[in-house]
Amino acid sequence: MKLNNSSSLPLYYQLKQNIKEAIDSNEYKPGKKIPNETELCEHYGVSRITVRRALQDLVDEGLLERKQGKGTFVSATKITRELITVDGFTDYIKRIGKNPSTRIILSKEVPASKEEAEKLKVQEGAPLLRLVRVMGIEEQPLVIDVAHYSLERFPDLPSYVYKYKSTYDVLKNIYGVVNGSSEKILTVSFATMEEANYLECESGEPLFNIDKVLWDNNGVPIHISNYKIPTARAAFSITT
Repeated sequence: MKLNNSSSLPLYYQLKQNIKEAIDSNEYKPGKKIPNETELCEHYGVSRITVRRALQDLVDEGLLERKQGKGTFVSATKITRELITVDGFTDYIKRIGKNPSTRIILSKEVPASKEEAEKLKVQEGAPLLRLVRVMGIEEQPLVIDVAHYSLERFPDLPSYVYKYKSTYDVLKNIYGVVNGSSEKILTVSFATMEEANYLECESGEPLFNIDKVLWDNNGVPIHISNYKIPTARAAFSITT
């Protein structure tokens, strides 16, 4: 698509608006690389100076980010949520009007370790479901979630996790569980190569590391979990 040389609007501004529209329409997706300067010059029929000024404006506005040696990327979506809520990620993303995505990496029965057994109030060695998922907004990954559920309390849970996007929907609709309270411990860790691959971030990038215990309204543990999210993609608020 060529720009309008007869317009009173500068070419860099027209290009900037075109790129914004491509971002808004999801043609250029959050976290993904956009065409390089040479490709943009050829596509729009403009000089490299024009392209660089348009891109710099978008970087300054926070819509694009440059990664040394890799190119220019659409800035990842950043979410802000209340740290002390008990709702799940999927429910939260729906509530803010976005489309959640979930990819199950692992669903496996494992014996409870001593620490897991203490937190879930089961016997050491009792069967647990270890559920590892990558969750995000649209197709942009945001969270690696590693959760453990008692299979004595929730038999057949593995057969439901592939049918529902939200495990909280399963627990509520199939097992009649109502969330009560939770405890979260927030620290910071750094992405391993495997985590960086799942989250589409840089290895060594800082991650929020959140360990959580969720209880039902009778004070019985529902699950324990750990989730990690790049610090550049999230902010947490605390209301007191």
